[in-house]
Amino acid sequence: MEKMSHFCTHIRAAIACYVDMTPEQQALATMYAARKINTLHALHMTAKTPGGAETGAGELLQKMQQLDATYQKE
Repeated sequence: MEKMSHFCTHIRAAIACYVDMTPEQQALATMYAARKINTLHALHMTAKTPGGAETGAGELLQKMQQLDATYQKE
């Protein structure tokens, strides 16, 4: 539940910033967010496939999750 609360807080802040941006800045922000989401989806899919650990995707995903867990404790 705490992760969802953090997520909602960050999304509200991002939307507030987005509304105040120029159309050009909004377009850049949209492209950035889409690229990050696509990268995370690809990472999850690679980590789940057989041999995903050999590509480093599984290890990278674990490190990201550990970093998230460490951040949540602070």
